[in-house]
Amino acid sequence: MNSGNDPSQLLISPIFNKRPTNYQPNLFTESRQEFTELEKKIVTLVINQIGHMALKGEIKLGLNIKFHIPYTELTKQRYDQISAAAESLQSKRLMYRNSEVESFDFITPFPRVRSQIVNGKKVIELTMFAEVVPHFAELGQRYTKYDIDIMLSLSSVYAQRMFEIVSMFYHRGQYQFRYSVEELRRMLNCPESYRYVEFKINALEVAQRELLHKANLFLDWEPSKKEGKRIVELLFTIKSDRQLAQEGIEQDRKTLQGMTIHEAVQLAWPLLAKYKLTKWQKNLITSQFELLDTFYRIHSELTNGLRKGIKNPTAYLVKSLGIDQAKEPKQQKTTGGQQSVQPSILAPAPPIVSRGQTQSISSILSSMMSE
Repeated sequence: MNSGNDPSQLLISPIFNKRPTNYQPNLFTESRQEFTELEKKIVTLVINQIGHMALKGEIKLGLNIKFHIPYTELTKQRYDQISAAAESLQSKRLMYRNSEVESFDFITPFPRVRSQIVNGKKVIELTMFAEVVPHFAELGQRYTKYDIDIMLSLSSVYAQRMFEIVSMFYHRGQYQFRYSVEELRRMLNCPESYRYVEFKINALEVAQRELLHKANLFLDWEPSKKEGKRIVELLFTIKSDRQLAQEGIEQDRKTLQGMTIHEAVQLAWPLLAKYKLTKWQKNLITSQFELLDTFYRIHSELTNGLRKGIKNPTAYLVKSLGIDQAKEPKQQKTTGGQQSVQPSILAPAPPIVSRGQTQSISSILSSMMSE
């Protein structure tokens, strides 16, 4: 049987071409990895290449594979940091354990790592032995896919690893998953000295912040199993920014459903103050049930982040309400000779002054109730 360690049995990967999506076996996703943040980025780019080679059927059994990763994919200036990471990568391992059958497997994926000049570009040349290739390329029906640019933007190795794990579940429509604390600590390669509180603060919360800000994914967890006071298992919940927006909109809808029309109009005035509307436009919106209902829906979508990239919220609101072509009604003279403007038929503007950024319906209502 060919061990795949004969350097003459070599497959050189095609010229580097970064694809937007990475594909990797779930077995790799759930392995323990010793990589640092920068080493992990190099590995991510290798996976980007081998995953697409596997999808196209370009992997050949029994052959070592050589990859060329351009320095420019990792940095524009600090080449010394990339060289240091490439050097240390050569000794890093993947670790697989199965406690049920008491088996283990320790793998050094890249026995040879060196710098080269290919087509005038400085590259990291990594050689992967044939017997290691399946750990990176056997996709089958159980594989993890994720956006490579998001992965490369993450600055913590814990965020990188949790992004892989979350993606494994999220992209198959599974928005909740469980792990024992011990298993997850092993997968994230946390120091054995970490107590649970340190694991939570230094690993999980760091990953949570980065995934929210860079991947638009909200990750939360709660204890799902305890032994005495010790937490031994966690239940994780994943939500996208769109799901969070929809939940916020639904909460606003329920808030409004429990209000009288007079309360709804009272609430509308401080919300309307957040937009650059004229007085007659505000009066028009609060005087017609249909316009008021549409205003609440659009405002909720904007404040909860469902409508992104809106540069001028007022113009968007006015157009959505269908009053962008409306004209200010002519003022009518009263019997006393004074001029008047038709106000809201439902309620006058309350003496509430709202400041700061646009608020959600629920938060405005809370501030009104506290006045």
